[in-house]
Amino acid sequence: MIIYSIYKKTKEDIISNGRKKYLKWYNKVGYGSGDLAGNIVYAFLSSFLMLYLTNKYYLMICMAYICQQIYSAMLNMGIYYMIYILKNENLYSVFSWAINIPVIIAMCITPMLVEKMNGLYRMNLAGYILGTAGRVGVIFAGYMGSVPLMLTFTAIAALGMAPWQGDMGAVVASCSEYTYLTKRKHIDGTMYSCTSFGTKLGGGIGVALCGWLLEASGFVKESAVQPESCLSMLYVMYLWIPMILSLCITFIMSKMNVEEANQKLKAQIEGH
Repeated sequence: MIIYSIYKKTKEDIISNGRKKYLKWYNKVGYGSGDLAGNIVYAFLSSFLMLYLTNKYYLMICMAYICQQIYSAMLNMGIYYMIYILKNENLYSVFSWAINIPVIIAMCITPMLVEKMNGLYRMNLAGYILGTAGRVGVIFAGYMGSVPLMLTFTAIAALGMAPWQGDMGAVVASCSEYTYLTKRKHIDGTMYSCTSFGTKLGGGIGVALCGWLLEASGFVKESAVQPESCLSMLYVMYLWIPMILSLCITFIMSKMNVEEANQKLKAQIEGH
């Protein structure tokens, strides 16, 4: 802050005097220090951006986080779906258990699944294929009006998606290793902290999107009856958008074979 104050005052002196020869020694130090600090910050930021933006797997993880957070925001709109579509607010807690219990089970068996499926890539991809199929089933059950079927397919979807929640830290570590193998730079700590970017951005987008969609559909706050346009939007938000997002994450998972990429890079390095 002291350097910045001197730097700011120095700039004002230059503007007012118009000539550099009127600068005092401490102004020159402040001016030079300000330039040096700016160059250092620019160098670090540009270096980190280059490391992240050239790591395609890091970008994939960020996109997966963003989609996942929007997915969660849409599922949280389930309270409105239960009230205005299924006409039973208490079902929201039942559907929450249909998600949480399979997640707990999947977390317990994730290490065994990783070993059995020979790596994270196959397990995550297979899990999201199952999860997407489950969300498709929720759509059919939703239009049929069958709560038991909706619960069953919701549980199947949660079971398939849960392993990614348990092993995403390991995937981030592999992503960081990929940066080291390609750029010879260790950025493990920064890589972990920067993955929160996708979580925060996705959460913000998800909450905002829910509000925008409800408002656009003509949602009437504290009304016992909603217009038909709002009911249609609730079907879209709770049934269709989660399935589409799950499909997007499945596509990302199909491309996120960072383990194989690291193995090939290590083989190339050892070969040389």
